[in-house]
This record gives sequence, structure tokens and C-alpha cells, in this order.
Amino acid sequence: MTTLKTTLGLRNNIDQFSNLDAAQRWANNCIKLHIVMLGDNGKYWVVCFADAQKLSKIGYEIAA
Repeated sequence: MTTLKTTLGLRNNIDQFSNLDAAQRWANNCIKLHIVMLGDNGKYWVVCFADAQKLSKIGYEIAA
């Protein structure tokens, strides 16, 4: 079974949320810098900064 991590070539796993507030709370409580991105199927992805840069280069947007 392939995961988003292996499919997109990321360093870490992606935490997925259906609610923007929940995703932002999760990102704010992480020890290292994490970014909330607009993922697929209306989900919000919380990813580390390095993975956010990779996702941004392939067309994913940062959630406001």
C-alpha cells in the first residue's frame, strides 16, 4: 500500500484534517515548525516546513 509520503516523495508522514481550526491547533502544538496546506479531497494537511516547500513547488497551496 502506498502512502502520501511515498507517493509525493516527502520526508515525514502527513497529518490530515477535515477542519482548518483543528489542523492549525495541531500545527501550533508541534515542537518543530509545521505548515497547514490545502490537500486533496477537501482535507487540510499538516506537514513539516521542508515538506511544505516540496508540496508548494508541485502546486499545493498553504492554507490561510
